Order: sequence, then structure tokens, then C-alpha cells
Amino acid sequence: MIWLKRIGLAFAALVLWAVLTAVFVSKERLCNLAVNQAAKAGVTLCFTDRDASPLGCSMKNVTLLYGHSPVARIGEAAFLPWKIAVRNIKVEGLAADMIPANIESVTFRPLSGKLHSNGDFGVLEGRVSWSSRTLTLELLPSSLMKRRFTQTLRMFKKRNGKYTYALSF
Repeated sequence: MIWLKRIGLAFAALVLWAVLTAVFVSKERLCNLAVNQAAKAGVTLCFTDRDASPLGCSMKNVTLLYGHSPVARIGEAAFLPWKIAVRNIKVEGLAADMIPANIESVTFRPLSGKLHSNGDFGVLEGRVSWSSRTLTLELLPSSLMKRRFTQTLRMFKKRNGKYTYALSF
């Protein structure tokens, strides 16, 4: 019976540690981590307003630059330890030649590895497998995507009306 108490106490201590870590981690560091990780990939984030709350970090009116070329304008982005959510995206520059210009939202949950996005291109569902280091995207394209962006759709494999793309990293 004592082993059951010890397991319960260890589990309670682990849960308490996780909750306190999430509460007391500097959310300003979370914002800086997002900006620095993007910079390592060659992407510059320019924003007008940044707000660090007890739960996470949010940015408004973000411009994404790859090199020195504008790629997208983002209405708002929220970075939380369990979710990254981006809304009101307007694709610009060379990227506008690959996909339709308006993207309503993109949500990525790093713990489960799930990605969801919708916009003028259609609906995109994704799955990141951290153990096998793969990214699988499944696109249900809109009529605009099928009509004007056939070159992009050729990168996907068509199965049952859906387009699938797999990548190892």
C-alpha cells in the first residue's frame, strides 16, 4: 500500500512541477524564441505590437521577410507553449505565385504535432511525427487552387480527391 502512496505523491509532484513551470516561464522569452528561431531559418519578423501575457505572447501586424523580400503580412499571431495560432494572412511577393493570397488561419499544436489551415487554397491538415521525423500534409483544394495553381498541386500526390505531400526532416 505504501508504494501506491509514493506513486501518487510522485505523480502529484510531477503535475505540480509542470503547472508551475508553465506559469512562471518568462513569456517575453517565448516571444524572443519565436523571433530568433525564425531568424535562424532566414526569416525576419517585423511587427508593430507585441504583448506578453501570463499565458503566452502575441504579435499584431507582422510582416514576414525572407532575405529582404516580403513574403506575407499577418494580422495577428499568438505563441503559446501548447499552440501557435496565426490569423489573417496575406501572401505577397514570389509566394503569391505559388498559392492564393488570402489565408484565414493556421494552427499548429507542437505537443500533438497537428497542423490545420484554411483559406482561399482550401483546407490543409497536417501531422508532424517527431519520432519518425516526418511531415505529412493533406490538402483538399478549392476550385481557385485547382484552376490557377496547378503547378503547386503537381508537388502533391493525388489520392481520392485529396492531395498528399510527405517530407522527412
